[in-house]
Amino acid sequence: MSFGTPRDGRHTFQRLEDNPRWAGIPELDDAGRHAVVEYFRIYGPATFDHVHYWLGDGLSAGRKRLQGWLAELKDRLMPVDIDGMIAYALRDDVDELFATSPSRAVRLLPGHDQWVIGPGTKDEHVVPPARRTPVTRKANIVLAGGVVSGTWRTTDDEVVVDWFDEAGRVPRTALAEEATRLGAILGRRRPLTLRMA
Repeated sequence: MSFGTPRDGRHTFQRLEDNPRWAGIPELDDAGRHAVVEYFRIYGPATFDHVHYWLGDGLSAGRKRLQGWLAELKDRLMPVDIDGMIAYALRDDVDELFATSPSRAVRLLPGHDQWVIGPGTKDEHVVPPARRTPVTRKANIVLAGGVVSGTWRTTDDEVVVDWFDEAGRVPRTALAEEATRLGAILGRRRPLTLRMA
């Protein structure tokens, strides 16, 4: 079964065998290799520990099985040095990765967002160690330049941001723009305003 087309705002389900695009359940090793490749494509550069966290701890794939899939894919992976830590990216993605400029984009994300959960809250490049507890407990997060830099919540007409001191200068304009964008996403009649906690 899978989710079907919603009807009257309610979820529906469909039998997969009735879907002409359904190709059936792949063999475990084919699916596993595909999952590992997609992990590196989405979260790379990543360490093997990241892959074990996501697919091993999260989906119980098993360390031995994961090691086998990683070994089979070694020719498709390229080591990348990130501040002295060796991580891996798909060779096909490396040129684009190195051509990409760092971003200072600010985003308001919900708790347990995949950006943070994919590498895990232990990854200090994404979540500052001193801030792991609120992020692990599903706090809504402020992401600035790809790093968790604060938490947020809404009131009737505000987005209240608790900016982390160690994150540096508060990007008030970008946060206010995100508050406006969030209000539109939530369908608020009036724009949400920004308030710092």
